Amino acid sequence: MAEDSPMIEVSIPSLEREVDESGKLRKLFRVEILFNGRKHFVLRRHSEFQTLHRKLKKILHPPDFPSKRSTHLRTKPLEQRRQQLEDYIQKFPFVLKVCFLSPLL
Repeated sequence: MAEDSPMIEVSIPSLEREVDESGKLRKLFRVEILFNGRKHFVLRRHSEFQTLHRKLKKILHPPDFPSKRSTHLRTKPLEQRRQQLEDYIQKFPFVLKVCFLSPLL
């Protein structure tokens, strides 16, 4: 069965650091979206992912959100957090298809 929906790929390939107006260092995740052959990107803080997760929980059952803090020591916590967030957002195309298309099948 061929799918007519557009191709969407999402990744978080890197973490960027930026100094805000008050001089505070902010860590931003670079979210890259490949949509119909065109690449776009946005920079997002961890808290913005948490807000998205809370909103999604009101309308569907998203995957568990990765914890910002770990109970065990990690050698590269920011890189591991980046990977966990990438794994989390990559589940959404499937989750959204199951939630919105399954009643139509």
